[in-house]
Amino acid sequence: MNIENSNVYEEINQEKLDTLQKKHEWIVEPIYNASRNILKTPFYEWLSSIESPVAFKNVAVPLYYHSATFPKVIGLMLGLTPLSENFMMPFYAKHAYGEADHHEMLMDWMLEHNLLNKKEDIDSFYPNTETNACVNYAYQMAVEQYRDKWLVGLNSDIERCSNDFFKAISPKMHSLGVGDDYFDVHVEADEHHSIMGLEYIECQSANSIRGKALITKALEGIELWGKMINSWVGVDLNCKFNLNGTPLNNSFKR
Repeated sequence: MNIENSNVYEEINQEKLDTLQKKHEWIVEPIYNASRNILKTPFYEWLSSIESPVAFKNVAVPLYYHSATFPKVIGLMLGLTPLSENFMMPFYAKHAYGEADHHEMLMDWMLEHNLLNKKEDIDSFYPNTETNACVNYAYQMAVEQYRDKWLVGLNSDIERCSNDFFKAISPKMHSLGVGDDYFDVHVEADEHHSIMGLEYIECQSANSIRGKALITKALEGIELWGKMINSWVGVDLNCKFNLNGTPLNNSFKR
């Protein structure tokens, strides 16, 4: 039985978003520059070309693994929170609860549209190197308990990339007549999560040692996300970024 998540996410406040973006321009600008470049990668060309939900199987199956693992990683971040960081516990708990049943929603959609014959078929899937790398990026930060890295790496960039991902997938599935709450809820949920993270990030200079370290960590997450989703459609993508979020020379080569 799915958990009811209808009241988990708050309404997006554009004024609040604008204020946070301006306040944290040092990290927002490179994240937004890099994430916009991921939208230009072959995955999105492939997505626009599919003509049936079954064609989405190569993405849906590893996406299930990613979706099922993500709340566990957030739970680890919550569970390892030291006493000095206890003020963050409601933040992590709310995020984990919001994600907890999403993989089951995706499973129901895959079974309904014959991507899988039965639920147990998912057991034959093994995540590839790129998928593991993206998931392990989150595990690393949970174990480190480095709050600022978590907030820029998970909430401010992975969630932004995920929001872009579902903003493309949701209308595509509706155009195929197979739209679903699983895809739709992530358009709102992931945008909200990306906003939530900015509230807790301390302002830095983009040229300071700490600022560069956080920007580098954020861009690492976007690189891993881009490699992961493109690997799902058979593309070995090299995506590396300068500290301002623009592609390095010879980057985005296949």
